[in-house]
Amino acid sequence: MPKKSNQKRADGRIAVQVFLGTVDGKRKYKTVYGKTQKEANEKADELRARLKKGIAASGMQDKFSAWANLYISSKAAKISASQLDLIKSRLSFWINAFGDLKIDIIRPIDIETPLSGLAVKNPHTGKPTAKKTLKSYMQILNSVFEFAIDNRIIDYNPAARVELPTAKPATQRRALTAEEQRQIIEFEHRGKPAMMLLMLSGLRRGEATALTWQDIDFDNSTISVTKSFDFKQRKIKAPKNGKARTVFVPALLIDYLKTLPHESVFVLTSARGTMMTEMAWKRLLESYLYDMNLEYGAFTAPQKKFAPQKVPFVIRPFTLHCLRHTFCSMMYNAGVDVLTAQQQMGHSDVKTTLEIYTHLSQEKKAADISKLNSSLEKMQVKCKSEIL
Repeated sequence: MPKKSNQKRADGRIAVQVFLGTVDGKRKYKTVYGKTQKEANEKADELRARLKKGIAASGMQDKFSAWANLYISSKAAKISASQLDLIKSRLSFWINAFGDLKIDIIRPIDIETPLSGLAVKNPHTGKPTAKKTLKSYMQILNSVFEFAIDNRIIDYNPAARVELPTAKPATQRRALTAEEQRQIIEFEHRGKPAMMLLMLSGLRRGEATALTWQDIDFDNSTISVTKSFDFKQRKIKAPKNGKARTVFVPALLIDYLKTLPHESVFVLTSARGTMMTEMAWKRLLESYLYDMNLEYGAFTAPQKKFAPQKVPFVIRPFTLHCLRHTFCSMMYNAGVDVLTAQQQMGHSDVKTTLEIYTHLSQEKKAADISKLNSSLEKMQVKCKSEIL
């Protein structure tokens, strides 16, 4: 008995079944859906036309990877190289996650499982993935499924209702305290040029790596950020978001940079005088934190050199991104408006800058209240002593 060709689903969509043929004595059907009877019929007619031309029924034979690559190709001429690289990077994760799965059989659970793993550990950093980054992965995945829908390959987007998992909190970005800033300004170390540059300009690590002396305008106290070093591809590219910017920096940094020798085209170099690599940055920061603890930690016993894991960190360790965050904090405390701060930091969306400013504002309020509590406690103690 032939199946009913038209059915109305509980969600209101119209389902139309198209006969594909007989396989091993069994009749095979493909169901297409539409919001209206007309839309469902159009999809069914298109499928029948494909079958007559000898084309496999919809995307049943198409792997997700094939459509992901088609989507990339469709975007190649429409977006910047940096945006295209981001899409490729995000989709490589999904291609690996889905393996040989065909695009029309991917279910929400097939997405949720790798997404949860990504939230806990980012394959590029080895750390928990920030919520903003998770959204980026999902937005690009959504785009591929919508692309397949537009091409009548699948009927619905399995990623549409997938919720972002609650990731473990990423390492808290913190601004250095006034005392820590003073230590960086005073402490003489081969890593000082890098630490001073990042803390007083807010440059990203890749931007600082690609910075040349020609990018610095000593007369006007500005730095032109026109390029960034990609540590994965090991080449200089456009800065993040593909936009160049001019950063106004304090005279303190300009005066310090003037004292440095110009032995290389690049402002920062490794211990060997070559361009900074990811490993060179890692070793530089480890050495810097180790020696800073020896300088300011007031250790009572001599410490063994080259064994930082055995040295108790009296000075709180910080990341390179903490230095960039510190520059943003300096602007906030100086009363720099959020739009100017966005341009200085190179944030593509002002929301990012607002989030940082809001966080800094909350920290300041908490510190002010703490001072008030301390003052009231002292007043209370004084009143009690007077009564006695």
